[in-house]
Amino acid sequence: MERGMNSRASSGLSFEVFLSFRGPDTRHGFTDCLYHGMVAAGILAFRDDESLRVGERIGGELLQAIEKSKIYIPIFSTNYASSHWCLRELAHMVECASKSNGSKEILPIFFDVEPIDVKLKTDLYRQNLSQIRKKFRTEVKSWEKALIDVSKRKGWNLKKDEGQGNLIQSVIEAVLAKLNVRYKNVTEHLVGVDDRVEAIIKMLDPESDSVHFLAIHGMGGVGKTTLAKVIFNRLSSQFQGSNFLSDVRESSERHGLVYLQKQLLSKFLDSRSVNQIHDTDGGINMIKRVLCGKKVLIVLDDMDEEKQLKSLAANGNWFGSGSRIIVTTRDKSVLKIDVESTGEGPVKSVNISTYEVQEMEFHHALKLFSRHAFRSDSPPDDYVSLSEKVVSTLGKLPLALEVTGSSLSSKSKEFWVDTLKKLEKAPSKEVQKTLMITYERLDDAQRQVFLDIACFFVNEDKTYPFYMWDDCECFPNNTIEVLCLMSLIKIKDGNTFWMHDQVRDLGRAIVREENFKDPCERSGVWNHREAPSILKQKEGSRKIEAPSLGSRGDILTHDEVANLRNPRFLEANGVFLVGDFNNLISNLRWFSWRWCPHEFMATNFHPTNLVVLDLSHSYVSEKWIGWNQIRVATKLKVLDLSNCEYLRRIPDLSTLVSLERLILEDCRNLIEIDPSVGKLKLLTTLNLKGCDSLQELPEEIGCLQTLTEIVLPNMLHELPRTFGNLQSLLTLDVSYRPINKLPYSIGGLVKLRRLNLSGCTKIGELPESFGELQSLVELDLSLTSLGHLPNSIGNLKQLKILRMTCISRITKLPSAIGLMEKLEELDASRCYNLTGDIWEIVLFEDPRLIIHIYI
Repeated sequence: MERGMNSRASSGLSFEVFLSFRGPDTRHGFTDCLYHGMVAAGILAFRDDESLRVGERIGGELLQAIEKSKIYIPIFSTNYASSHWCLRELAHMVECASKSNGSKEILPIFFDVEPIDVKLKTDLYRQNLSQIRKKFRTEVKSWEKALIDVSKRKGWNLKKDEGQGNLIQSVIEAVLAKLNVRYKNVTEHLVGVDDRVEAIIKMLDPESDSVHFLAIHGMGGVGKTTLAKVIFNRLSSQFQGSNFLSDVRESSERHGLVYLQKQLLSKFLDSRSVNQIHDTDGGINMIKRVLCGKKVLIVLDDMDEEKQLKSLAANGNWFGSGSRIIVTTRDKSVLKIDVESTGEGPVKSVNISTYEVQEMEFHHALKLFSRHAFRSDSPPDDYVSLSEKVVSTLGKLPLALEVTGSSLSSKSKEFWVDTLKKLEKAPSKEVQKTLMITYERLDDAQRQVFLDIACFFVNEDKTYPFYMWDDCECFPNNTIEVLCLMSLIKIKDGNTFWMHDQVRDLGRAIVREENFKDPCERSGVWNHREAPSILKQKEGSRKIEAPSLGSRGDILTHDEVANLRNPRFLEANGVFLVGDFNNLISNLRWFSWRWCPHEFMATNFHPTNLVVLDLSHSYVSEKWIGWNQIRVATKLKVLDLSNCEYLRRIPDLSTLVSLERLILEDCRNLIEIDPSVGKLKLLTTLNLKGCDSLQELPEEIGCLQTLTEIVLPNMLHELPRTFGNLQSLLTLDVSYRPINKLPYSIGGLVKLRRLNLSGCTKIGELPESFGELQSLVELDLSLTSLGHLPNSIGNLKQLKILRMTCISRITKLPSAIGLMEKLEELDASRCYNLTGDIWEIVLFEDPRLIIHIYI
């Protein structure tokens, strides 16, 4: 709940600050900024609401709000004294302050008037009072006295200050000092943080006695520190002591860990005691001794190494019960807390959690940008379109929005347009500097993978690139985990690379800045428009190792490829290859040649180190002469032939002995799989989905003992007799295929976990070997023509789910079903001919077993 209040729900609360102001003068400007600044600082502020002004007297919630507040801030504006309500509030504030024995205080702000005006020494307020004197004759005298009284008090005069922002900060700091609250400065333009702050505070559970560690993580510039400051300001008064340790990463690099330990303890000890620390072990011992009995709130901002945490807050037993330790970081892996007892003092309950800061919602981003660019919550009508384009380009990153918005303030439209063009190519220098901190922590392999993703693989499936990076010794499993932990990338929808637009643009800017003027001198080219001119140059393009070239119908010649420096990645979709390519692509690992033409006009192609070949949507057939060149790629691991509609038969692939993935999805005219597929001893994935003309598989399929995944065509009539030899197969889905029986060898699928036979209306029985599927966890027999289940089904000791809905021929279940020790769900609904007492059939020895039965 927001701590500032201006609604009827406020009546039961005590307030720290009451703001009195003339609405038309300052409500939507200065007062609004001051109010939200106080809320962000954790101050319980009351902002007057016209709906509370009922009748001619102060009463109800408004009266209570004044009487329960500790500090009164009247904001004297030009028309303040023309409002009898403002004057009534002021008089009541003076009365409450005078009776409080010093516990209440008035801090006036002279917004666009001078103290001499409020003292009634000029015509400004005297004229205001004369206009209302006739109607409020009995009260004016007390109002005049209140004005003169408050005009003598020390406050702030906006005309003498540098600006509203500085004045607001000064007011907030003074209020916090009087309330004895520690405070961290935050931007006056807070937008879209309330929900995030509430979510984090809920995670922290301030009322709990456990010691709670929380990592606020996310990419650079996303607003982690701002959130931590707001939370610190909100919660610090609830703790015996608190400290916000800023810029831990930078301080560690410049001054070392001992300096950080001293900074941490400086809020709890005098300088003499702190200076007794001479090494990290001494610092750790001092932290334990001083803080183990205190309920503290500590923020460790911008931490990037585990050793920093180990020196400052490695164990929950270092701190008193109810303590909260907040870490902001780009790398959430640094939050490695020892939850075990150290043997020192009583063991405390320790909780560890993480909160990822996401990019802003668009309407919040536009509001934040507008506040910096226009000093308002929304852009002027003639700047709406431009503003929305800038915000979209910036990827809703707070740092980028603030920096760019400020730089565009009061600038011409021409300047805006030029800035937008620059932003479309690269982030601003200040944003780049922030994001580069993370990039510079990567090793060479991690940088290579990061740049590849930024240039070529955003929103692409991660499966194929892994093979390339693995062959280039970039250790992709470890590298991708590091990039995710450091908030540079995410894996979305299970398998797709995602990267924030500003991070993507940073990666491309890094490649671009290898040579800003000459694309030929860069390692990667992702812009198709730049590619043709680069390839035609005789010098300079030898640095390029990852080009994305051309478009359908273009010609790529021997001479043009010769200008490249042994590319490891080549994207040439729809391009004709022409000429002698002898030794030109020996380093190539990835070749995307989608829409490959039927004519193959290259000689000595020989991609001997190729690991990924994408020929999807191509015009190749089994007679394509390019197969002779492809067969030499003995290291090839991925061959994608999906949507190759001219392909009727798979050519001999027996030389591709390293192949692991063969994708033939939607090859609608494919009628035959060449028996040579049985030679692919390392094949793990065979995708035949959508191969509607393929009705049978060769017996040699049974030789693929490493196959873990097979997606079968819709019109498959039978499984080969050798199918049970696929000992590594994990999932088999033959649902709604015209298969009339399963081969007896099916029991050989010893690792099979899921089997779906639903909709196979021609299957009338299961082989007795069915009970040998010892790893089966889920089985769906719905809509089959089964008349009975074999007794061997009781041997399926791992089975948890058995679905057999709508089987009209089945009349009873075998008693062996009672032997399925792990069965959790049995769905026999709409088996209308099923007879017998199912409860007598399903007899389990373990009475603790819960089974859901649907009949």
